[in-house]
Order: sequence, then structure tokens, then C-alpha cells
Amino acid sequence: MGNNIAALRKMETDALKGDGLIDFQEAKGLAKAAVTKQEKAVVSGMLANDNFRQPRKTAEKKELTKLLGGSLPRSSPLAGQEIPGVKGAVIQRVLGDTGGYGSKHHAIAAARAAGLDNAMVVKGKGDKWYAVESDVSATGAKGSAGNVKDVLHVGKLDRATFDSLKTKIDGKTGDARKEAWKEFAAYATGVPKNEIKVLFKGDAPENGKVNINLDPGFDPEGRVPGFDPSKPEYVELGPKAFDRPANAVATLAHEEVHAQHYRDTLELYGDYKKSKSHDTFRNWAAKNIKGSKDPGIANREVMKADIAAGFEDGAIAATELFAHVEAARVAFQSGDLTQARTDLSKVRSLNALPLNQTQSVAQEALRELRDSLPDGARDVFDDVVNDAKGGVLKGL
Repeated sequence: MGNNIAALRKMETDALKGDGLIDFQEAKGLAKAAVTKQEKAVVSGMLANDNFRQPRKTAEKKELTKLLGGSLPRSSPLAGQEIPGVKGAVIQRVLGDTGGYGSKHHAIAAARAAGLDNAMVVKGKGDKWYAVESDVSATGAKGSAGNVKDVLHVGKLDRATFDSLKTKIDGKTGDARKEAWKEFAAYATGVPKNEIKVLFKGDAPENGKVNINLDPGFDPEGRVPGFDPSKPEYVELGPKAFDRPANAVATLAHEEVHAQHYRDTLELYGDYKKSKSHDTFRNWAAKNIKGSKDPGIANREVMKADIAAGFEDGAIAATELFAHVEAARVAFQSGDLTQARTDLSKVRSLNALPLNQTQSVAQEALRELRDSLPDGARDVFDDVVNDAKGGVLKGL
């Protein structure tokens, strides 16, 4: 039996096209169209992340709550916020991870993958970056307003332009080759050109940039360095990541997960050194888990310690798992099901696995991803899962 999610997404888009928000009647229509528990969860997510006008009448709140089969979601504090620099423009929905991203470039990857003309990234409170969509074109957005502290228009990628820029690299050498790659990589990822650095053999990568490594000896699609508490992280992408648009943003998202884990490890390692503990960092991290009684929270606490310890001692199964899950999520978001299959298959083929609690958190994220997918995309997801002989995907 197929699902209704594609139709629900169209209803959502149509509602937002009208006046940039979802009112009670439109929300009611969405809730009525949602049949299964998963579809109701998708609609609840829409109302939480879109510019949804919360009903004021108690009867309307009760009706909508009953139709959704649970509590009425609270709206994102970013939804409906003014876009600085563009009169009348507002954020009509939050895309990607609604909890935000630790880096601007990770948010850009999610926004670019959405394939929307009005896709943007904004910096909110607490230095988090969010992938969002504005209700009107906001290419001239700049500055800050309200909960929005910074903003960048990202937009969508045109495949013909992608192919043309890639072709222009051919035959170029020296600085001309660097410049051509910088222009191409900026367009492919959505990252501003001045935040791209192109490396030849012997060039040093830079923190805060997306480094494109053209050294013939650089083989991977992407890389972050091994952990060194005296140095910051950096992100490198190789030419292999640019075979197709979806791979470029999925690989960037993958490496940005590693980069975030590197930063998290730096912070935790600093606490470890201050403690003057004689334990190994891994043992110290395990002993300092808070130990929540909530199983879900407890698993996430173990996961954080597992990721940090692995970054420090080289047992990187935990960070690899979540980087692959994020790449698959971004690939599915892009609509490129070939890339989505490739990235989800990398989750399936992981040989080294982290702690069971860490795997449990990843499985929860994968179930949420599956439940959000329309027919076609969900079929691809299930094909990959059904081929799993064990590991994280088994039994999803």
C-alpha cells in the first residue's frame, strides 16, 4: 500500500504559496488528508517548522489536536521571521535539521539539496545555522533582524550550469585552474566563492573554508584531519565528490558531521585535561556520562562519549556511522535517488560498528527518515535495507 506523503507535501507547498503561511483551515485539510500514524507525524512536522498561524479558538485547537492524533506542535521561532535586507520577505519554513547546524556550510549543504529558488541559510540564536525557505525571492538579503542574526541566499542548482562550469575546468592549469575549480565548487555546493579554497599538492587546508584538494594523491571524496587537540579542524573535498550535484552536497554534509564531532571532541577533551584524570580519555568520557533514566536520552549520552572517544583514539566507527546517515538524508532530500541509494548503501556496508547505544540513536534517525519519504524514495530505502545481512540497517 502506498503512502500519501507526496500529496501532503504538495498541499503544504500550495498553502504556503498563497500568503506565505498555513492557517487553521489549511492545517485542518492537511491533518484530514493524513491517514497513517507516519503521515500524521509528517503533518505535525510541517506545522512545527512552517509559518503556521496557531489557532486562537479552543475548539479549533482541540479539533486539530484530535485530527493529528496527539498534541498540537509548537511553531518554530524562526517561522514567520522577517528576512533582513528584503522588504516584506519572511521565513515560511525551516528545512533540514530543525535543531539547526553547528556550521554555516552544513546548513548550506542542506539548503542547496532542497532544490528551492528561495532556499536560504540564517544564523539564529545560540550561533546555530538553519536551512530555511523564504516566501519570496530574497537574493539581496543581508544583515540581521529579530531572531535572524545573519542570512545568505542559497537558491537551487541548475544542472546545465553545473555541467558547463565543470567543463570549463578542462585544459586549465595553474591559477586559472584554481579559479575555475573555485567557481565550480561554489556553484555546486552553494558555499560563497570567498569561502572556497583550492589546494594543489603542498598547499595547506584552512579552517573555516571548504578546501578542494586537487593533489593527484588525494583519493577520497572528502576528509577531515585526525584529531589533534592543539589544532582546529578543516574540511577537504576531492574531485570525486563532484561527479553529480547531489554527491557534492551529500559529501559536504558528511564531512561537516565529522567536523562538528571534531569540535565536540576538542571541547570534551579540554574538560578531560582540566580534570587531571589518570584514566584514558575513553574511560574518563564513559565515567562522566550523566546516566539519564530516559532510555533515549541515555543512548544519546553514550553516543556523544562514544563519538568523542573514537575521534581521540582513532576508533572512528561512531562518527562514520552518523556521517553516512547524514549524507543519505541529504541525498534523499535532493531527490537524486541514485545518490540516495549509494549513500544509504554505505551505511549498510559499514564493517566496524560503534556501541549498541550509538547504533540505536542512528536507527532512530533512519526510521524517522524512512517515515518522511514518499513512495519511490521509500522503495529505494527499503531495497537497501532488505539487502542488509546485519548491522545498523538490519531490522529497520
